[in-house]
This record gives sequence, structure tokens and C-alpha cells, in this order.
Amino acid sequence: MMSEVVITKINAKPITTFRTNLNEGKLRVAAYARVSTDKDEQEDSFERQVDYYTRYIQSNDNWTFVRIYSDPGISGTRADKRPGFQEMMQACREGKIDKVLCKSIARFSRNTVDALNYIRELKDMGIGVMFETQNIDTSTPCGDVLLTILAATAEEESRTISKNIKWAMQKKFEKGDFMLNYNRFLGYTRDNDHNLVIVPEEAETVRRIYIEYINGASTNMIANGLMRDHILSPDGNEKWHTSTILSMLKNEKYTGCALMMKTYKTDVLSRTRIKNEGQVEQYYAENTHPAIITKDIFQKAQEEMARRHKIRMDHPNHRGMVAVKYPFSQKIRCGCCGAQYIRGQIYSNGEMIPAWWCYSRRRSQKLCSQRGISEASIEKAFMMLLNEISKDYESIIETSKATIESTLGDAPMVELEEINKKIRDLQKEMLDLHTKKTSGRIIPDAYAKQGSKISSMIDNLNKRKEELLFNKSKKEEIKKRIDETIKALNSYETTDEFDPQLFKALIEDITIKNRNELTFNFKVGYSKTIVVPIK
Repeated sequence: MMSEVVITKINAKPITTFRTNLNEGKLRVAAYARVSTDKDEQEDSFERQVDYYTRYIQSNDNWTFVRIYSDPGISGTRADKRPGFQEMMQACREGKIDKVLCKSIARFSRNTVDALNYIRELKDMGIGVMFETQNIDTSTPCGDVLLTILAATAEEESRTISKNIKWAMQKKFEKGDFMLNYNRFLGYTRDNDHNLVIVPEEAETVRRIYIEYINGASTNMIANGLMRDHILSPDGNEKWHTSTILSMLKNEKYTGCALMMKTYKTDVLSRTRIKNEGQVEQYYAENTHPAIITKDIFQKAQEEMARRHKIRMDHPNHRGMVAVKYPFSQKIRCGCCGAQYIRGQIYSNGEMIPAWWCYSRRRSQKLCSQRGISEASIEKAFMMLLNEISKDYESIIETSKATIESTLGDAPMVELEEINKKIRDLQKEMLDLHTKKTSGRIIPDAYAKQGSKISSMIDNLNKRKEELLFNKSKKEEIKKRIDETIKALNSYETTDEFDPQLFKALIEDITIKNRNELTFNFKVGYSKTIVVPIK
């Protein structure tokens, strides 16, 4: 027979913290203070929080004051973005704090998930959080229930505030009431009335970037040229990055217009921003500030950017990546269909050797009948070319110089100076007109009529200026190429060995027709056709 089951009740022990300061028998107490903006009234509130909790903790004989952790002027939706809060949590994890005080759950966090996760982490470490406004102590049994309800309320409040702010911003955009950011915005600064005004020297750099890019220069070439000329970047140093060049080329604000809401927050709590591709409303404001370049120049830059992107994407390599380690990469064009040549192989004398093929032909023989040519044949053609022109390359240079003068002529610097003066005078006239409007000395209709006339005159002057600068830049670029060509040819010594560096210095591109007819187009505008035996 089995013995009777005996059950003994073991009473629970009182909950005690294992982080109590044993030396003094006191709880080590810290407080957390936060305000969401840095406005004067909020700064005052923040200072009151700090002062209050310092005196409150120090007045309790059973507590030891640790410190006040704080995040002034920082939103409460993301705890990982609050350094003071994270410092407090780390001190708790290191066993330096037994209790945390906070004015309200909204000060602790507006994100329900964050609030509960951090409070539960603290509770697991034996650390309670006391919220004074709601009279909640998380170390008590009912604390969890009340905390969940109030944290959700704080989160909804944060969402409501965010929606109200977004709505207010949209209304301001619709009315044309907005402030353009000019930080790291090369070409502009602000006057005493907070209006964007052009910085002439910086504006010239902006125009240079656009003109050189449209004229065929890569972003890397542009960046190197700016660094060579010791021109400062938007960051204020001489280091230029290609990403900076691209960003400037895409910035519609240089046309005197502004696109608002380019990005948007997916969620008020995560505060993640993504590119706006039509998901939310955008606002395009015209004539918000003086233009540095015309809309026509800006559009040409966008078209050129799209053209280059398409070339990269059409290339057979992965994701449009183009190999450039070979001297002939992106340098050979088919004389039959116009497609670029790509590197491959060809069968010759019982072996596979490097060769270059028309890309259209490689896709389908129906697209192009042009066959491949060995790399050795192209190298041989270039050496034949050098041997021919080395005898009389000076005539090539003179022909190129004559072409420059006949097609581009001299950029009329006097006219440029006159245009700059006229633009400055018109801008001053516009400012005077604005002053008259604000003081009531001119009626709105008259202001609009005169302002429109002045803006039109400035726009026409800028168009003419850009035309002159374009020719000037193009001429200077060709002259630079001529100097480089002369230097390269002067250093050339007759040899049968292909020199890839010399090829890159001299040749813009090659057109291949009838497989063995190679037309070499020099960077200085001169062309020469070489016929070589087929390999």
C-alpha cells in the first residue's frame, strides 16, 4: 500500500533587488530626462526636469544619487538614436543602477515596442522604473498592465503629432511657403532676408561641371580637373568625389526650381526614409530662386546621363558592368551598324586568340555581317598609323588648330563681362522691387508684371552666357588635348611594340569597316584610315 501523499506549501520570499548597494544599504537611483525639441521653452522644461530629479533623489535617505541621464532636443520614437538613454541602459547592465525615475512614459519612449522591451529587460535585471506622472512603478504587479495601455497611448500620440506635422508641411508647400536647404549646396548662400543668392565664383564651377559633362567628360575626369585646379568642393576642401558630381548633375535646384518630398518616412516609429517614386504627393515649385543654369542645359545633362546608363546596361557583362582593363574597351565602333565592339576570341592557325567583335554580330548574324578582328591586327594597325604620322605630325596639329578656330572661334570675353554686369544689375533691380512690394510702395499686379519681365531678361542673358561658356570650355578642352598629343608624339620612338598608354593618350575611338579598314579618330579631331592584313 502506497504512503499518503503529503504536500507542503513553501511560502514565497519577498522580492528583493540583487543590485542594492550593500555597503550603505541604499538603492542606487538614476533619472532619465528628455524633451523632443530644442526650443527655448523646451530647454527650460528640460532644465527643470534635471534640477527636480537631482534634488528629489538626493533628498531620499534610502537612495544614493547616481546621475541624471538626458537627451535634450531628440525625438523619443527611436531609442537607438538617443545616446543618453543608451548610456543609462549600459550602466544598468553593468550593475551600477538599482532604480530609474522618469517623468512620464512618453519621456521614456513613444514607441510601445521599445518601451516594453527595455522595461522588461530592466525588470529581468531587478531594476524598476517609476513613472511619476502616471504613478506607475514597474516593480509592482499591476505595473505591467497599466504600462502596456499607456505605452500604446504614447505611441498613438506620436503618430498623431507626425501626421499633423506632415499635413502642415503639405499645406505650406501648396502655398509656396518653404525653406530651401543651402548647406553643402555649391553656388548659393543666403542674404539677410534668408533668400537664396548666387555666389558667382561657385556658380562658375557649377556651370563648368554641367558643360564638361555634356561635352563628354566622365565624372572622374571632371573631379580630377577640379582637384587639379584647386577648386573647393561643397564640403570646403579640395577632394572631389564622383558621387558629389553626380548629385550636382541631378539637382534641379540649379535651374531655379525645387522638387519637394523627394523622400518620405515609411513609418513614424522606424523613421526610415525611402525615395519617393510616386507613393506620396510631391510639389514642384518654379522660380523659387535665381537660376545658375538653364532648364535646357539641365535637361541635356539628364539625357546624357540616361544615354551613358543605357550603354552600361546594354553591355553583355553582368548588370551592365563594362570591363575597362583593356585599352580597346569602349573604343571601337562598328562602321556597319554603329554598335560597340566587345572582347572575345577568334580561331586562327589552329588556336584561339584574343579578338574583338561587333556586339550586334555576337547577338545575331542577322543584325550585322561584320566579322571579328584579332587584337593583334588592331595593335599592328595602330603601329602602322604611328609610323606614318610620325614623319609629319606637325601638319596634323596645325589642321586641328585651324578646325578649332573655324568652328568655335574666340570666346568673346568682353561680352561675357558685359552679360555678368547686366545680370548683377537686374538682380539688384529685382531686390529693389521686392523691397517696394514689402513696404507697400508698389501694387501686387505691377510687381508681378515687372518681376516677370526682369526674370525673363535674366533667363535670356544666362542662356547666352552658357552658350559662350560652352564654346570656351570646348575650345580649351581641345587645346588641352592638342598639347597632350604633341607631348605624346614627341616622346614616341619608332618601335614595333604596341604601347597601350600612348594609344589612350592619342586616340578617341576607332571605326572598323570591311573588317580590315580601321579609321583612327584622334582626340584632336584628326582621322586616319589604315588597312591591315586580316588575322
